Parts: sequence; structure tokens; C-alpha cells
Amino acid sequence: MITNIEQVLKRGPTTSKDIQFATGMNQAAVSRRIRAMGDGIIRIKIGRSPHYMLISNAFGGGNRLLLSMVDPHGNSTSIGCLRPLAHGGFFLEKLPSMPSVLLGEGKNGLFKDLPYFLYDLAPQGFIGRQIAASMAAQAGFPNDPKEWNVEHIGQYLTSNGDDLPGNLKLGAQAQLRLRSTPVAYTMKDYPRLAEAALDGAIPGSSAGGEQPKFTAFCKERSAHVIVKFSPKGDDATAVRWRDILITEFHAAEAIHAKNFPAAETRLIERDGRYFHESQRFDRVGEFGRLSMISLQSVDAEFAGIGHGWHRVMKALFDEDLVSWQHLFDTAVLWSFGKLINNTDMHLGNLSLSIEGDVFRILPVYDMCSMGFVPKNGEVRPFRFDSPNLDDLTMFPKDAADGIRSAASQMARDFWNRVARDTRISQDFRDFLAKGNPVDLVRMAS
Repeated sequence: MITNIEQVLKRGPTTSKDIQFATGMNQAAVSRRIRAMGDGIIRIKIGRSPHYMLISNAFGGGNRLLLSMVDPHGNSTSIGCLRPLAHGGFFLEKLPSMPSVLLGEGKNGLFKDLPYFLYDLAPQGFIGRQIAASMAAQAGFPNDPKEWNVEHIGQYLTSNGDDLPGNLKLGAQAQLRLRSTPVAYTMKDYPRLAEAALDGAIPGSSAGGEQPKFTAFCKERSAHVIVKFSPKGDDATAVRWRDILITEFHAAEAIHAKNFPAAETRLIERDGRYFHESQRFDRVGEFGRLSMISLQSVDAEFAGIGHGWHRVMKALFDEDLVSWQHLFDTAVLWSFGKLINNTDMHLGNLSLSIEGDVFRILPVYDMCSMGFVPKNGEVRPFRFDSPNLDDLTMFPKDAADGIRSAASQMARDFWNRVARDTRISQDFRDFLAKGNPVDLVRMAS
């Protein structure tokens, strides 16, 4: 027979009756012992019965990890505490200012792993590999952020997360750090920042995505930006990537023209490179922040669909987590992406913000003709296969027709804009001279 209540609680959520059965104690003795353990015990109702869980330490930050949210003025507010559980997983204690969607699908703050919204804060993509390399040198972390486990992510968030995406901070250290005024750069600095990024210098936030990029505070915009850049030179690969960045610029312009949400962008040519500058929508001025959580993380917690922006948003709509308008807009943007040959619309390439106790879509980013990118080092001739817009069966017919119509109009405008741009390559120009791809697709179908 077990005589130590802690041993029982390490198995997982446990009722008083289970503890009595395992230890031989009566109900009064169990109650006294639980009260004596104080803050080391979590009590939560699962089903009809109260369950008890044992707290442990994690990430070198104790057993109560402060979760805070930064507002648009740069001020931090504590919204909860993350409590590591001895049996594994975490419990999120809610403070009055916490949006309820952060409590997860169960709405009780219990998570078998890190809460879904923290995974977005881990290093990702091109910049993430640079951060991981630095952490490997400093603390023995794996060089590849994809190989980081929960302990690695937690230590990074509590110790090094000075410029995380979105507006969340984890740990007391993040609250105590003095904020520093960002260094302001102009477009004249971009060639130097690109070289620094390629050399492995860490240029700031762990913005995701595999294409070379850096983050900066733009003096002309008085705003934080993410800047992608093309390779130097005029070889086939460099020319093709310039064409891709041109399509990203015009995609945002075409989306704006129809009053759908897209990032504010500029396309800049300097020192043999093209720079695609995108204003960050999770930042306000020098210090302010706004919420941002990837659709991928939200899907993993609430829907589990795994693919298709519109499919995941439909599942979230059915759970009253997004509005019909945001579902409709997402479906239009997804269909638009298909019509401009965007083959990279994974769930990490659309983000949501928290609005009250629901989500709303944020401006779309990384929207470009990725189907034309070099593959396995080879630059292939321009080709645009007919997209499938029949995957809208979850919508009423009139809504599906409206989605197709809006996406087609926007895509036709996009291709016209690209065709008129004097910066595109001759090969791209010759391809578009055959006609607007949207109309060619319609003729072929």
C-alpha cells in the first residue's frame, strides 16, 4: 500500500476517493494532507468530481511561470500562470484578464503538452535556425529547432524570448527586462542586413518561413518589418526569385484593392537584390504588440483538420470560435492563392488574433506564386496547372459561388498587375503573353 500522497498524485489527476483507496487514509486525513500541501496542489473539476494534481518545477523557473500579454502601448499585463504538472503536461491558471480561448479546447486550462499558443513562439524557419545555432553554442541545444523538445522550448521562452512573435511573454524574467528602443534602419541598410543574415547574425524575432529574411525597425515607416530578399546576381535562380518577390508584392496589392486583409508591403531594389518589405501586424510602433497565433496551432488544439485554411476555419466556425465573415474571407483568400499558383498555403501561413473570446483572421502574408520556385536547384519553365476550386462543398451554393467569383476577379487583377510590371523576367513576360492564366484555366476546364 502507498503511504505517500505525492506518489499517488504523480500518476495523474486523482480524486479523494482514489487517494483514500491507494493509501488507506480516511477522507478527513486526505483532506488535511492536501490542505497542508498548499500551492503544490491543483484542484480542478473533471466531470462531476474534483481531481487533484501535483505541481512540479520546470525550465529553471519554478512551479509558477507567469504568462503576460503586451498591449499596443508596450505595457505588460499578467493574464495567468503556467503550472507544470508532476505527471506531465501543464495547467494554466486564469487571471481575470485572460481571454478564455487560451484555456484550450477543454476550457479548463489543462494541457497534455505545452499550451498550443506557446509553440508559435519557438524559433522557426530561416531565422529560427540562426537562433538555434546560437543556443547550441551557448547552452548545448540542438542546432535544428525542429529537434527541440518541450524543455528546450520552455528554457528559450523564459530566458531568451525578448522579441517573440505575437504579444505573449512567459516567465517572470520577461516581465522584469527593461525594454530597449529598437535600432532604426532605412532601406539603404537592407543590403548590409541581408549579408549579416546570411552570415548567421541573429537579426531579431524568430519569424517563420524558409526563405532568407531578416527583421528590423524601419525608420521610414516607424514600424517593425520583415524583409525577404532575393539572391544576388543575374543567374537563373536569382532571376526566378526576383519574379517570386514581384508576385508577392502584387498579390498584396490585388488583395487590398478588393478590401480583403493583407500585409502592407514594399518592393525595393538595391545592390543587386530585391527586398520585399512587409510591415508586421503583431507590432505597434516601437514597443506595442498585438496578438498573433498561427492557424496551425489553433487547428491542433481545437479542430485537428490538418490542411486547408477554409476547412479549418469552417470547423472553428462550427465551434463559434470565428465569425462567418472571417470564414468567408479566408475561403476567398485560399481560392485566390490557388488561382495565382501559390502551392505553399500550409496552416502556418495564416494567422489569427484573439478578439474577446473568439479568433479573427489577420492580414494574409507569404501570398505569392510559389509554384514557380526553383525545385532541387533547377529553374523550370513557367507552367500553371489548372487549380481545383471544387473543394468548397462545405459552403451553401450561393456562398461557394460568391467565393469563386471574388477570388477569380482578384486573381485576374493580380495577373494583369504582374504582366504590366516592367521588372519581371523575359521568360515570365513570355508566359503571361499567352493570356491571363485565370482565363486560360477557365477555357481549359
